[in-house]
Parts: sequence; C-alpha cells; structure tokens
Amino acid sequence: MLLHQATTWALRPPRLSRFATVLKQSMTQNQNKQNLPSVSLANFLPNSTQSGEVSKSRGFVLCDEAFQTLLPAHNYKELLLKLPVHWIRAGEHCKSIEKAQEVWRWLEASRADRFDTIIIIGGGTVMDLGAFVASTYKRGVKFILIPTTLLGMVDASIGGKNGINFNGVKNSIGSFNKPTDVAVDVEWLKTLPPKELLNGWMELTKHALISNAVLWDDLQNKSPYDESIDWNRIVERGTEIKQHIVDSDFHEQGERKLLNFGHTVGHALESLAAREGQALDHGFAVGIGMIASLYWSAQSVDEISKQNSILEAAVTLKSLLKTNENCDTWNWCIQGRPQQLWHFMLKDKKNQASTVLDIRLLEIGSAEWDCPLTQIDFENIWNRAF
Repeated sequence: MLLHQATTWALRPPRLSRFATVLKQSMTQNQNKQNLPSVSLANFLPNSTQSGEVSKSRGFVLCDEAFQTLLPAHNYKELLLKLPVHWIRAGEHCKSIEKAQEVWRWLEASRADRFDTIIIIGGGTVMDLGAFVASTYKRGVKFILIPTTLLGMVDASIGGKNGINFNGVKNSIGSFNKPTDVAVDVEWLKTLPPKELLNGWMELTKHALISNAVLWDDLQNKSPYDESIDWNRIVERGTEIKQHIVDSDFHEQGERKLLNFGHTVGHALESLAAREGQALDHGFAVGIGMIASLYWSAQSVDEISKQNSILEAAVTLKSLLKTNENCDTWNWCIQGRPQQLWHFMLKDKKNQASTVLDIRLLEIGSAEWDCPLTQIDFENIWNRAF
C-alpha cells in the first residue's frame, strides 16, 4: 500500500493504464471560493499512443448529482466536457437493481466496451452502485474511485466490496472487485454538511474500536465538527487500519469480518427504515449498532477495567448521536422494537445455519468475530443500551 502524507494520496501503488492512476496535487493553483479540491484531471482523459493516435480506451464518469453545480466552476470541468457523464442522486435508494439497469443502459447506449474505464465521483452509495455496475457490465470493466465524503474515504472506497440492496435487504447483491485506483483528497470534506461528517466519523470510530486503541484515545476526545482536526492524519490512519485488514483477508473468510462491527444491527435499522420510509444515514445506523454491540461486549468480558472502558465508549457514541439536531432520528432508532430488528438480522450475510453471528470487543482495540447471538440476548442488550 502506498500512502503519501499530503492532501491527496493514492491508496495503492500506481498501475499502468490509459488513465491517470494518481491525482496530482495542485492546491496552490485555481483556488476557488467553494473550497473544492483543486487537482489536475488531465491524465484521466484518454492518452495518445506512441504513434500519436488517440487511444481507443475511453473514460465514462458516474457522478453524484450534488456536484452538478459545483464541478463546472472548478477544474473538474475539463473532465466533464470531454467525457460522457451520468448523474446519480446519492442515497440508499440509488443502490437498486433499477438504478443499476439505468446505468447499464447508459453505458450500452454510449457504446462503452470492456476496455473502457468508469470514473466514479461521489460518496459511499454512489461508489457502491458504480463499482457494482462496473464489475458486472461486459463481465467487468476497470473503474476508478474518487470519494467525496468522509465515509467514502475511510470505508466505501477501500476493500473492493460493492453491491446493491434487494428485496428490502441491505447489500444482498454484490461482489468483491478492486478498483484500478482510489484517489483521496480531504479538501472534499469542506463541501460536506455536518451529518455527512458524522457518518464517516462513525466508520472511523469502528476502525479504532476493533483494531487501534491509540486512535480511539485520539478520537474520543474530538468530534467531527472540530475546526482543529488534522483530516490528513485522521483519514490516513483510518484507511491504513482498514487496508491492512483487507489485505490479510480480501474475501472476508476471517479477520475482515471485524469490519462489520455494529453493522448487523445497523443494516437491520436501515432495512427497517427503508420499509417505513424513514430517512436514516448509514453512519448513524452503524453508530446505534455499535452502541448495542458495546453493551454486549461489556457483559462478555471479565475484567472490570475493560468493561468500564467499553461502556465509556458507548457513552461517547451516545453523546455524538443524541443531539438536538439528530433528536428525531435518535428517537426513531431506539423505539422499543428489537423483535422487528431481529427479523432483518436473521437475513444478515454473515449468518450461518440460521444463526446470527456478530462481532464483539475483547477490549478497546481488539475484537472477535463469529460470535453467536440469540434473540433473547439481543432483546436484553437492546433494552439495557437504550
């Protein structure tokens, strides 16, 4: 893994291709009032061959429509003027077979072939959809990820997972497929509303709790809204944790399961929210899931000091999620209906032989996977936690 301490870095060593594999830093140029990352995208355009002819390999851009008004004012305009662009409205609703078909039809109508590259610009849901489409179109085409949210940078862009929701179940259709490259620029974070920072912060917190007590010590005394945060340092540390785990277990047969900490309950909440038409962000749902898992973890360890540290972490997460701004979402999530959540937890991808298998902490910075959880235990844990 190659990580440069700079505002923009590549998560993987550059590979030879007809498109740029690393976004080049140019923050001293083209500064603009919108604080968008000023990076050179010239190399994402088709290169000329040695004979001087234009390469036949082309790029196709799949982009979050939230940037439709921002990008043209920025030097991304070069990319959008010279390459075909398809706009996607971000959110869980875009992770559907209908949206995948829409993008497939666009690629087919644009005569994209298996030698072309899809450049995906957006947050986690747009990248999940885009990577799924790229992995299935023509049995797989190359794709590059440019995450524009904190969650996208520290989680969705790393690890090669992609997928869509199906039949009311989160991420039930998808594959493992690595992008050609990932380009991260923390300047994107200046464009985000507070709730998007909170979403990514929950995934950063997850990385720390399962694998890095030192990072947790740093995060628990901060909030995603602190102006003094060194985002370069925080994002780099978070991505290093996930990349290390993924490198050791790409297809999630063992250690990578730890990255699902808080996600069994979180995904159940998201599925229930979708059924009821309730707005619920992924990071917020995972935060609620982690609180429940922390209470479960605390009752499973013997040392009082470890129990206290784990419960203190739960209190920290509650203080981040239970705010005036998030009051309605918090209250909807913690309603006394663990039986309904259990219905969706039984459909979780990690389960085996109809047994719910989840992740719990051994202590801060260390966790175990494939821990059986019964409905009675879950309901008791839920009632204690909330």
